[in-house]
Amino acid sequence: MTEQTTSTPMTQDVNARRPRTGVVAVWLSSVAVVLSVLLVVPYMAQRSPVTLLILTLAAAAGVAGIILGLRARRSTPARGGRALICALAALLTTVVLTVIFVVGMISATSINKVELRGQGPEGMSATFANDMETRTEQWPAEGWARFNTNGSWAALTLEASDDAPSETVSCQIIWNGEVVVDETSEHGSVTCRYDAG
Repeated sequence: MTEQTTSTPMTQDVNARRPRTGVVAVWLSSVAVVLSVLLVVPYMAQRSPVTLLILTLAAAAGVAGIILGLRARRSTPARGGRALICALAALLTTVVLTVIFVVGMISATSINKVELRGQGPEGMSATFANDMETRTEQWPAEGWARFNTNGSWAALTLEASDDAPSETVSCQIIWNGEVVVDETSEHGSVTCRYDAG
């Protein structure tokens, strides 16, 4: 006499879920591992041990998700759940680190480093301006000002004192490390203006 096994709808549903959970976990884990590997290079340049540790843990969780996902395809549904948890943890971590990296890159490229330099007689008046501010102050014979701006322009006007109206004065604007304006005047005043936009 042979024993016949019958499957109820509930066991059929559980058996059908096993492979799907495992496959989803394997795919999500694979994406997380690939993102972790890709993020190692830019984050290694920052030499942040904490970030590299987080990336290593995310990659390890991704690998665990792949292994558990493959096992879950032919074993208990509980393994599929563990695989999915590992996959989601790894993927969430790598997505957050990717967003942080992209936002950092965007903000770093949108900030302009500006240096204004001016030479002339002692006691000059300098007016410098950008998108953020306009300021007038006394300027030494060789003065400079540095600032960062999200804007696209900067200007510097130097004026010699009234008792030196025909002195030579000069100014330079250095935009992101490059001299973009270099003006000289022999009439006691000079203006440098640069607009990157």
